[in-house]
Amino acid sequence: MRTPRTLTAILLVASLGLAGCGSQESSSADAKDEAPKTRTVTDTLLGDVEGVPVKPKRVVALWRTGGELADLGVTPVGSLAEEFFPEELDAETYAKVKDVPVVGTTEGVDVEKVIALEPDLIVGMDNGGLTIDYKELAEVAPTVILEIAEPPDVWANYPRVADLMGLTTDFEEKDADIKDQLAAIKQEYGDKVGDLESTSLGAFDDVIYVDTSKSLSYERIDAAGFGYSKKYSDDPERYSEELSAENLAGLADQDIIFYDAGIDGKPTPGTEAMLELATFKRLPAARAGNVFPLTSGTIYTFPAAQGQVDDLRHAAEEYQP
Repeated sequence: MRTPRTLTAILLVASLGLAGCGSQESSSADAKDEAPKTRTVTDTLLGDVEGVPVKPKRVVALWRTGGELADLGVTPVGSLAEEFFPEELDAETYAKVKDVPVVGTTEGVDVEKVIALEPDLIVGMDNGGLTIDYKELAEVAPTVILEIAEPPDVWANYPRVADLMGLTTDFEEKDADIKDQLAAIKQEYGDKVGDLESTSLGAFDDVIYVDTSKSLSYERIDAAGFGYSKKYSDDPERYSEELSAENLAGLADQDIIFYDAGIDGKPTPGTEAMLELATFKRLPAARAGNVFPLTSGTIYTFPAAQGQVDDLRHAAEEYQP
């Protein structure tokens, strides 16, 4: 025979059970209404990548993504070496990323360091020449590697990088503005500089390199109406070609020489050393004062793009035959 206390206990258990069922049904309904937290990213070096967070919180930046992430206001939890330079970012932006832990180089990544950072996304770019083991990294976190060939591809990937971060960007409008400004330089000064020959070059670790027509710098120099060296614009293999110091004299026929500069307008130490070479100083363009800084075309930020526009306008204004 059931006592009143027993009946009360049974009723209490039943009511709790019903409440639990109601809560589960409600949670299921809410879950159905929630936006998906992961997605599949297609068209990558590794094929389709599943489980990519819609709003990643802890990102490891591999090759060619550091500058764009910083420009977007994203501070990675880890990155490859040499993804952030003070001469490529304004002081405020650089301060946010200067202490990001390094997990490796373009030759390889320390997977244990990556694991310790607990990333929810690993993102990078690759031109097919890196030796990073992406499959091993993909076991740590979803790994999205965007394919590129030359610097213009890195710039074109800017909106994809933003999308991977779950961010919207006004890239199209800003990029269109850069192109409009370059077109305005061409319209205003094209008659003055269009028939000239120019060359853009710099130096790093005692190696002098010249930008070719596969470079982002060339694209903007050309868009601004400047003529360019036929030697480096006629079907080159890569975006830059090495030039020995002994062969600098071969630039004697160039009307304008642009040299690689950081976001602050200053040349890198290697480029500065090149500018001090007696061979360089004897070039007709150097003697005529037609040597101008050009913000590096391998800095993939909008301040750098605007810097190139300003540098090209300055060169068009100041060029003297």
